[in-house]
Amino acid sequence: AEAWNLTRTEPSPEASRELHMPAAPATSDDHKKEGNELFAKGDFLRAAAAYTRGIKAAPDSHVLYSNRAQAFLRLHKVGKALEDADRCIALAPDFVKGYHRKASALHALGEPARSEEAAELLLGAIERGMEDRELVRLGVTVGGKAFAARLDAFRKAAAPVAPEEGDKPAAPPPPAKKAALLAAQAQAAAAAQAAAKEAPPTAAAAAKGPTEQSLSEGLGEQLPWEASPEDFAAGCLQPILKRFLAEGLVSLPAVVYLQPAPPPKGSREEPSLGQISIKPAFASPSTLAQCADFLQGKAAEARARSAVIFVRKALIEYPCVWKEKRKQEWPFDAKADGLFMQCESHNDRVVYFTQLTESKGGVCSVGETVQLDPATFALMPRLFAT
Repeated sequence: AEAWNLTRTEPSPEASRELHMPAAPATSDDHKKEGNELFAKGDFLRAAAAYTRGIKAAPDSHVLYSNRAQAFLRLHKVGKALEDADRCIALAPDFVKGYHRKASALHALGEPARSEEAAELLLGAIERGMEDRELVRLGVTVGGKAFAARLDAFRKAAAPVAPEEGDKPAAPPPPAKKAALLAAQAQAAAAAQAAAKEAPPTAAAAAKGPTEQSLSEGLGEQLPWEASPEDFAAGCLQPILKRFLAEGLVSLPAVVYLQPAPPPKGSREEPSLGQISIKPAFASPSTLAQCADFLQGKAAEARARSAVIFVRKALIEYPCVWKEKRKQEWPFDAKADGLFMQCESHNDRVVYFTQLTESKGGVCSVGETVQLDPATFALMPRLFAT
């Protein structure tokens, strides 16, 4: 019984109406929030259902159509995702994610002609002023070298002409198992600092980078092909940091290390460490796409277990993933230098940045290492098929 029944009093008609007043119906924002929470948990089916309820409450919400398209993509309901993406673009022609969703759906159909259509869609959006790093990244993934070359040509054609002497320059256009690895990185940094104090490497030895001998120092008793991808990455990092502490920022590389596969049963030949210099890759979208294609082939040919990409930030002309980021996303100063590390295996992908400094007196120090969102800060497309 309710509390008021104990006193044998009856509620007033007004109070009775209040007690039986129905709850306010959920709004489209409520359904969107519910869908986002379910999507983050990987419950894509219920997320799509929540977005559908939101669309019924707000039929003209382009964001809800975009979100439901993403959920349908995760559920492999590509036709429905494509319909929602088209509706999203119709409602908001300047909404970047609508084009990303549609291009993703077209590419997911698995037909070369539809992938070409996806690349055309992305290039058209960029040419209309929707310059967005995620559109470019998806375009390179979908269209490869051809997309990158066309984008380069468009950018060169759209570049402002140098002003004549005495003219004012035109205003620029508007800006269009991980905890274990962090611990391993910290250990690698400490070991490199201790080793550098004891016996700094000679220039000739350091120039070779992480060889099998220096990698074995980082891995201890583990063989390269037996190490976890996290330990392999940390083992590669240690000699790079050791060289940096001895020679400074100029020593930092742009390089990829491929973790070798185990040797065939009965073989006495040990697999060698795959080491590929990639400094030219970060000059333009075209060079990046060419390098990615090459590395994907090398990783498949070597049956690599994982790959680690190390790139000094100052060597990167494209993609400048740190630009125009909020402090929560990029906690460093825009001019800070250091080392990007992108670690990939067949089922995982992580990105880190370690700040490295060198004083005017030549004193080098290893700063903070931060894990970054690979969807935003990955320097290379995926090297392994998922």
